[in-house]
Amino acid sequence: MLNKLKQFNLPELEEKILKFWKENNVFRKSVALRQAQGKKAKPFRFFEGPPTANGRPGIHHVLARSFKDVILRYKTMRGHFVLRRAGWDTHGLPVELEVEKKLGIKNKREIEKFGIAEFNTQAKMSVWAYKSEWERLTERIGFWLDFGNPYVTYENKYVESLWWVFSEISKRGFLKKLYKVIPWCPRCQTPLSSHELGQPGAYKLTKDPSVYVKFEIRNSKSLPRRQAGETRKKQKEFLLVWTTTPWTLPGNVAVAVNSKLTYTKYKIGDEYVWSYNVPPKLEGKEVEVVEKMSGQKLVGKEYEPTYPNKGEHKVIAADFVSTTEGTGLVHIAPAYGEDDLRVAGKGETPITIDDRGFMKKGLPGGGKFIKEADKDIISDLAKRKILYSSGTIEHEYPFCWRCSTPLIYFARVAWFLEMSRLREEMLKANQKINWIPEHIKEGRFGEWLRDIKDWAISRERYWGTPLPIWECGKCRHQKVVGSLDELGEKSYSQNNYFIMRHAESDHNLKDIIASGPENGKNVSKLTAKGRLQMEKSAQTLKREKPDLIICSPYARTRETAKIVSKITGAKVITDKRLEELNTGVFNGRPISEHRKFFSNRMESFTKAPAGGESLNDVKRRMMDFLKETDSQYQNKNIVIVSHGDPLWVLDGAVRGLSNEEILKQDYYLEVGKWSKLPFPNWPFNHDGEVDLHRPFVDEVYLRCSECGSKMERVKEVADVWFDSGAMPFAQWHYPFENKKLIDGGAQYPADYIAEGIDQTRGWFYTLLAVATLLKRDLPYRNVISLGLLLDKTGQKMSKSKGNVVDPWQMLQKYGADVLRWYFYTVNPPGEPKRFDENDLRKTLNKLFMLLYNSFVFYSTYGKEKHKPIKVLDEWIIDRLNATADMVTANLEVYAIGDAAQEIEALVDDLSRWYIRRSRKNVSGKTLRLVLSGIAKMMAPFAPFFAEALWLSLGNKDSVHLQDWTSMRSKSKVKSSKLLTAMAEVRRLASLALAEREKAGIKVRQPLASLKIRNPKSEIRNNKELLNLLADEVNIKEVVLDNKINGEIQLDTTLTPELRNEGILRELVRMVQGLRHDAKYQPHDKIILMMELPKELLKVVDANSRELKMAVNAKNVVFKKEKFDAELNTKLENAPVWIAVKKF
Repeated sequence: MLNKLKQFNLPELEEKILKFWKENNVFRKSVALRQAQGKKAKPFRFFEGPPTANGRPGIHHVLARSFKDVILRYKTMRGHFVLRRAGWDTHGLPVELEVEKKLGIKNKREIEKFGIAEFNTQAKMSVWAYKSEWERLTERIGFWLDFGNPYVTYENKYVESLWWVFSEISKRGFLKKLYKVIPWCPRCQTPLSSHELGQPGAYKLTKDPSVYVKFEIRNSKSLPRRQAGETRKKQKEFLLVWTTTPWTLPGNVAVAVNSKLTYTKYKIGDEYVWSYNVPPKLEGKEVEVVEKMSGQKLVGKEYEPTYPNKGEHKVIAADFVSTTEGTGLVHIAPAYGEDDLRVAGKGETPITIDDRGFMKKGLPGGGKFIKEADKDIISDLAKRKILYSSGTIEHEYPFCWRCSTPLIYFARVAWFLEMSRLREEMLKANQKINWIPEHIKEGRFGEWLRDIKDWAISRERYWGTPLPIWECGKCRHQKVVGSLDELGEKSYSQNNYFIMRHAESDHNLKDIIASGPENGKNVSKLTAKGRLQMEKSAQTLKREKPDLIICSPYARTRETAKIVSKITGAKVITDKRLEELNTGVFNGRPISEHRKFFSNRMESFTKAPAGGESLNDVKRRMMDFLKETDSQYQNKNIVIVSHGDPLWVLDGAVRGLSNEEILKQDYYLEVGKWSKLPFPNWPFNHDGEVDLHRPFVDEVYLRCSECGSKMERVKEVADVWFDSGAMPFAQWHYPFENKKLIDGGAQYPADYIAEGIDQTRGWFYTLLAVATLLKRDLPYRNVISLGLLLDKTGQKMSKSKGNVVDPWQMLQKYGADVLRWYFYTVNPPGEPKRFDENDLRKTLNKLFMLLYNSFVFYSTYGKEKHKPIKVLDEWIIDRLNATADMVTANLEVYAIGDAAQEIEALVDDLSRWYIRRSRKNVSGKTLRLVLSGIAKMMAPFAPFFAEALWLSLGNKDSVHLQDWTSMRSKSKVKSSKLLTAMAEVRRLASLALAEREKAGIKVRQPLASLKIRNPKSEIRNNKELLNLLADEVNIKEVVLDNKINGEIQLDTTLTPELRNEGILRELVRMVQGLRHDAKYQPHDKIILMMELPKELLKVVDANSRELKMAVNAKNVVFKKEKFDAELNTKLENAPVWIAVKKF
């Protein structure tokens, strides 16, 4: 993989690794390896937060997936069985809005005109628009996820589990139908939950009206007397109210004051207004304080409404009234404010807008959207002289997080989960969760829980999990259904069905197909044997007391029905939908020919011969017949007389079997036989398949247990966040299947989850909410909440700003490992990340190029026999072991960035200290051991490069199939002492090199000595370490001298001998550079050519043997010849020419 590369290109290398993984099935093997170990491999449980595949994945998804994968790979190498099940979030408003856009639909009315069934079909298809792109990106970044067996939130089993969750919550008394003020999207015409308002971007800075309105007090006699001489006109008194929503004024029923505050009556012109704060100054009018009064005394006063309605229009007391803005008097419209409804909701609640946010006709702005109607209302108030002042205010206002429409707080009847009753339980559970970063526990998440609101769980939409709540139209009794079986137990319809195949007929004896139009010879009738068969069969059927026989219009089925009718007395009618499978061009031909038309049996469900139909077509018409029949009759015993194939697929369909399962069942009704058809009270779609979605589930009726009347399902669907919040249970179809996985702890709770910080009020919250509602243990134990990914200037990425980073471009330029490593190390995981492409280049060079070059050094020199420097070998192995300990310790507490930085530091030490100081004395065995250890440690972080390095070192199996084992071979105490001593050597070396730089002496210039004061005992007694220090600083001798003033003293005196040695080293450096330029191998002999001034020539002559050995030269010539590489430069301020050619 890394051997003899012409150029190191990480993206190309990663593509090769992907191919290796696929060809060797490495991911499957890594899971199977631990699974095969049974109880020895303790499960490590992970929940994948399901994305919606109707939009392309972005760079922020790479961030989240990188943090997921690193822990899962690590835990697998630690010996855990890690099930990595993918999931898809497929319901909800985000999906609906995309479909609306595609179809050009603008509102709910148009959806219903288009047809709910077809709209939901489009929605179901749209969720897979970018499925392949999600899978491709996930694979490309090395995130191993099982896409072959994902959980899908729209599948019947998943939805049935959600119904069970609702049922359990209802049994505990937390599911309630309430009249509350809730956030309402007028465009989507559905409520939103409080946690949806916690999504990033839900609140936006916007401009709204800022108006002060005068409410005239009706009877001011009980107020302080007017001043003497004032006329009645001058003595009009008003309550001054401030609002930013003029459109709510027609819904006003009261004005609230704080009874503990003291209010002031101000004279402004010839009018008097009551306010806590000084009213805004009007041009040309003075504001004069007249008197003061407690809020309590204002309570009960009546006033003239701005717009007439059935409200009481009195002053009331309310503790939420504040004085930070406005006048300290609050306009109360119970239909449009949570506090308003609480204090004034017992009386009349005027509704002045429709579901679309349009003002009702007859009011100012009637027929206009509220924001447009504001202008009309302000104008009307001004004309009636009750507008005190008008302006604008810029403030934070909530918008729909999906369609960006301004939200309305609107009183509605909706279904709620009463989370406020579980506040203490939620807070207690939160204390057990390990949050990364830690401040989320008490900060963003803890604050949210402390102020927890009831969850508005219902959505007045179409594509979502239908609320499993049925309500009696007569007595209003409610039933929360928890399974498909419950639908059958409570069915409103009491019909019983029996299916009967026609008796033996002419075509049965000839083994030919008798279908299609009946004419001429193409009519198959009952044989004499068949008529006898039917008489016997009808006698047994008579015991079931059939009321009605519905048969296929074919001659043989009508004959059959006639015999049954004669014996049972049941009425006969025909229905074309019950006729035989139409085989088109094969009608009248042998059955074997029709069978040969299909390459396999499954194909018969989807493929139809010319002029014929498929089995799916048959299933559709048979189920359409059955559903319609069931809606037309009540308490009847109905016999269905038809043919073999139609009855076969009908029986499978009513059992909820897939086509694959229908093929596997042994059942196939013999001629002349009958059986009971179990038609459960389930929702079936137009294809004859069980489908728990609207509108099919809306056609399922139950019988009221209280009064016996018909119960209909409420029309709402569930908040899509409920789908993902219940995924720990629903992904396993719990409790209908896989109970041991949940109850036994194999797959619950999650040991680890990771998503963006926005999920603290999204998925992280709903997971905990559902678990608490079910009285379960907390759903996850460790969670990483990732900071937002911003552009390099700190701006949020958006298409409109043009600052969105394409993940594919980054992967193609730098590779997945670079991107992953950057995300791990750029800053702590919870901090916002300013994405800068320059940082990727730095990561590539600082880590991957450095480690690659270390491998190249190993492959070049590692197999040669050298005399290694023992202390360096011992030190680098100790560094490897210590790093392994630190990486393990950090990963165990999910400190991913710290672990990665430990590896980074080791790679730097390996290259810049061990290899540099060892050079040709390197131990290949030691270097291979260290590189192998680094490959193992890097495997969870940078899975591609780690794999390439591991395989390039001669290992056969994938690094991802290895155990995370310790390499420690000696005591930690001894290891620690050596690490401390080497750190001291490097520290002293850095001090000495700083002195060299200060003196302007290059490192290649040897010096006589370095004196050290009070050296560490480890260094004093270790000759190898002292030699290392001398080599690093390029001095002849290290002297221990306690009498020097500073910590070190460097002798900078240059003798002629030292100077000449320095010149020689500079020449060696230049020649080695030329060897590199000429692409020579270390063993290649060269001819060295030089043109030097006389002084330098003398130095070379005197040391030519040493020079030739150092650069592997056969000869040194002092003239110009043909060369492979040359250099013109200066040495000792004199011009020199040097060239090389291969010998």
